[in-house]
Amino acid sequence: MSAYGIARQHVEAALAEATGEGVDGDVVLRALLATLAERYRELKGTDDLRAVLQFQLDNCRGDEDHMFMRP
Repeated sequence: MSAYGIARQHVEAALAEATGEGVDGDVVLRALLATLAERYRELKGTDDLRAVLQFQLDNCRGDEDHMFMRP
């Protein structure tokens, strides 16, 4: 399984648990974001965290064209 597959599996499990506990899914997603940002900052530092988050924000629409270089 890929890293993204593992992450998706855990997000889905957290959302399912939230539903079972009567917790709003949006609140759980925000808590996951905050927890992940905190942990990533501890591991990689503020500058790397900022770069990763900025990349995600820049590409969150999903309809961007990406330029690829050919050898």
